Amino acid sequence: MKFHYAVLQTLEEIKNLEGVTDATVGATCSGLIDYFTLQRFLLTAFTFKKLFDILEVVTRQFQTHDMDILLATSIVTKTIDAIRKLRANNSFEEIIKLTDNFIDESDTDFTPLKNIRLRRVPKKADELTQDNPIVCPTKKFEVETYNAAIDVTLNELSDRFETTNIGPLIDIALLSYRRVQEVHNDPSMLPKDAFIELCKVYSKINRDCLISEYLQFCRNFNEFENNLNLPEVLHNVCNNDSSNDEGDNDDNNIELNTYDDLNETENDQRVIKNIGSTKKLFEMFCLAGLTSCFPNLYVALKISVTLPISSCSVERSFSKLKLIKSKLRTSMLQDRLENLMKISCEKDTDPVVDNIILSLAGKSSRLCKALVY
Repeated sequence: MKFHYAVLQTLEEIKNLEGVTDATVGATCSGLIDYFTLQRFLLTAFTFKKLFDILEVVTRQFQTHDMDILLATSIVTKTIDAIRKLRANNSFEEIIKLTDNFIDESDTDFTPLKNIRLRRVPKKADELTQDNPIVCPTKKFEVETYNAAIDVTLNELSDRFETTNIGPLIDIALLSYRRVQEVHNDPSMLPKDAFIELCKVYSKINRDCLISEYLQFCRNFNEFENNLNLPEVLHNVCNNDSSNDEGDNDDNNIELNTYDDLNETENDQRVIKNIGSTKKLFEMFCLAGLTSCFPNLYVALKISVTLPISSCSVERSFSKLKLIKSKLRTSMLQDRLENLMKISCEKDTDPVVDNIILSLAGKSSRLCKALVY
């Protein structure tokens, strides 16, 4: 209510100050004031607020960098069911009550819905029936605006997230870092209908072989992950020739345990950072050279990495592009624009400080002496 009153006051001030000398500005402000003081505007605003409150969870989930596909698909299904419930008559009555309460609490005079004069259409000789137009303005708004907005939203969600599209996405969710860890701890957690929809769409993948390879990969997942980098100690074997006392052996055990603890903490951080995404899992799969050992799983991972789940990241980069390359930066070169785009879009990437220092030091001899020597 405060924002609505502030907008009306701002338009009134602009109309009184600039509208006197500029007729276009005055007419525009008057039109906006008349539109914002309509009951139809309030009904439309509360209708879309109701829709946006339901859709907010879905939009935020699909905008995250590390999206859990299984969670996102379940949220979409519940969202579609929640929007379908808005088609009930009680939902529109709640919006009418919100509008009436807003009008009662506000000091502004709102124009109510008007009864439009019906056009009389002459009935022709061959016509047996005649249309019955809606006379009540509230019912007319419910049919033509409220129900239309809900139907368009439902059609868009149903077309984009239909069963044939959601099925493979749910199977792809099993290839995430988090789900692999869960199956590694308990292989019985793998659902009985795993990878059915994915193998229906991609018929070249054998489902039985894929499940077998998936279980083998999950069973040996920790070994694959821990052996990507060289450990501090290669041979965990005690030297019998050397006369080490028990204290030295305890120290060695402490070092090994601390190394394992460090690995566990690093793995925990990776799980927190990369719960739903399959990118890190695919990188680990390729670095370990497992493409020939698990061919069906490799194809499924390639599909999960290349298949676009949402277009939020692409749209976000174009939004950043509009902010970076403004009218004052039209003469910017391509290299500088690409570097600024990388800095703006990839904020979570840790830069290599030594490379930055060497790059700056190579610009001039003075910088080289100040930074390197």
